[in-house]
Amino acid sequence: MALFISTVLGFSVVMGIVGYAILHFFGKGMNSKDSTTIDPKPFQ
Repeated sequence: MALFISTVLGFSVVMGIVGYAILHFFGKGMNSKDSTTIDPKPFQ
């Protein structure tokens, strides 16, 4: 029973860390305020 509980808790901790990392890096990379600075609108 202790093995089951430690496995579930460890898996939950790992999934939480992975989820936080994904949200952290995608949140920084998808900043729409700087989109014109990174890729300026072409002039015609």
